[in-house]
Amino acid sequence: MNHRITALFATLALLAACGQDAPPADAPEAAAPPPPAETADAAPAEAPAEKPADASDGETVEAAVSSTSPIAAAVAATTPATPSGDLGRWKAGQNFTQFPVAQPVDTPPGKVEVVEGFWYGCGHCAALEPRVESWQKSKPDWIVLKRLPVIWNEVTTEDARLYYAIESLGLVDKLHAEVFREIHTRKHPITVIRGGRVDKAATEKAAREFLAANGVSAADFAKVYRSFSTENKLRQAANLSRRYLMDHTPMFVVHGKYLTDADMAGGVDGLFQLVNDLAAREHDGT
Repeated sequence: MNHRITALFATLALLAACGQDAPPADAPEAAAPPPPAETADAAPAEAPAEKPADASDGETVEAAVSSTSPIAAAVAATTPATPSGDLGRWKAGQNFTQFPVAQPVDTPPGKVEVVEGFWYGCGHCAALEPRVESWQKSKPDWIVLKRLPVIWNEVTTEDARLYYAIESLGLVDKLHAEVFREIHTRKHPITVIRGGRVDKAATEKAAREFLAANGVSAADFAKVYRSFSTENKLRQAANLSRRYLMDHTPMFVVHGKYLTDADMAGGVDGLFQLVNDLAAREHDGT
């Protein structure tokens, strides 16, 4: 969703907006991600151009938070069309933003990297996840999907920590969508907020209990949750969040060159067709 910071701070609640908004301090399910304070290791690309004033905000709040709704199920059943290198109707500055300087990618020759920026606390991400899974199964094998948990502050850091623990355990396919269901469907927050701050001890306990309920031993949990590898991945994620200019979620970056979201693409169906077309353009150029 393309919820720009200047337009949405005062209008949507955190779980619906999925941007850097501020919920009440006593809300246990959410938190207030302030703008990142550190400077990126690499110079960020220029900010995306402002969209027209009459641009749609895309999915409604109700659809976004209902991660298991019939709408989400219908979206998941839709398969994107065959990729084409011809951008046709897609326009730079309107449907996607091209970074002035391409960001580095970590894929071998012949492969095209697509990065999904997400946040476990984002209702829009929860609603989109079934479609991401569907697209991942139908996409060409030369497209490599990489998930990036955005980091804005301590709340998103702890949510990202859970993702990287799951990744280190090799359980992303099994548990990534399950985290969204735990938070948005069952209404069981894993990152615990008390007094407007993250309660790290309570958060770690909630994460351990969630993973234990899904077959992860306490010993295996302890090996990965605060490991050196996890801490390093968190630093890298914070850096990439800034370099990719991800001020809301979900957003997609194609091969370090193009930034887009469902609003810019004209909807969820358009989003995955656009991602396919941008990826095909890069693949055809290799």
